[in-house]
Amino acid sequence: MRLTNPNVARSCILVQKFFRTLKHLLMKKIILATLLGLSVTASHAQIDMITSLKAMDGVVYTEYWNVVPVEGGKNTISEKRYVATVSPVKNRFGHIVGFDALSKENPAEKNIDYNYMYNIFDHYTHPSYSTGSASHAQVIINGCIFDLEHFESTTQFDIDKIWIPSVPKDKAADPVFKGAKMSDMKSVDLMKLIKDYFVEMKKIQDANPYNAAMQEEANTMKFIVDSTQLTYDNANAAYWNSPEGQAKLNQLRKPKVTLVNDTQTDVLMCYGQGVSTVLKPGEKKEFSCDNGKIFKGKLRANSDQLDSTGEVLLDLDGTGCGREIKASTL
Repeated sequence: MRLTNPNVARSCILVQKFFRTLKHLLMKKIILATLLGLSVTASHAQIDMITSLKAMDGVVYTEYWNVVPVEGGKNTISEKRYVATVSPVKNRFGHIVGFDALSKENPAEKNIDYNYMYNIFDHYTHPSYSTGSASHAQVIINGCIFDLEHFESTTQFDIDKIWIPSVPKDKAADPVFKGAKMSDMKSVDLMKLIKDYFVEMKKIQDANPYNAAMQEEANTMKFIVDSTQLTYDNANAAYWNSPEGQAKLNQLRKPKVTLVNDTQTDVLMCYGQGVSTVLKPGEKKEFSCDNGKIFKGKLRANSDQLDSTGEVLLDLDGTGCGREIKASTL
């Protein structure tokens, strides 16, 4: 149908232009949303510790031992201490199982020392953390090393220390180090960062079961740990069952002697192999009740060290077990 009215024709043209512009804007939004989605996904990509350590080999790290995480960010990260170079450690199969941190000041000294008995990955091929002794663990996120304490599970822990890298130019674009700057660590919710990492890594671990060769390697390494522990346990049992061990146990089981300084002056004591103690007024100290003699001490000239006077203060001959002795009576 032909439109003869020019006003109607102009209106139709304007409507067509409006819908073309609207379609163009909608396409832009869809493309932008897709790119943002890809960006978010990339920034949250989880990288296991083995992959991280390969990139971290030779990179210099600085340890900060005062970390106070704040929900939402603006964390306190201070008290710089060690500066060290990360060096991955491999097992007999050439598989990375941990790392050392070699002091920059003295490379023979290790600020982090890998121990195969304690520093064990939670997963042989896609580890999210490494366990440590005394409820400690380590996790690497965004190229930063977090030392965790009071580590009971991946949802219950405290952040003890953080190691932040000085990323060299040739590794600046490596995804491992995305978000590794001090400013990044101060502005992110650290507890959420670590907990979210553990959740996502668990999904990766579940989706990547070991093949037969990997399982054999993992079993071999576990056997080495278990057999070493058994050796330790047997050696300990042999000692405690020996006459010497039984005598030591009997000594440990006896009630201790407690010396209380109820005077207004310091009590200076020397005992054992060059051990000395200053007992301040109001303080107390326990001693094994059959562990030799405690001598009065005296200050060495121009020093804060103590020397024995040779005068017996307490004779721990096994007769005073469980007693509390006041210094004023000696």
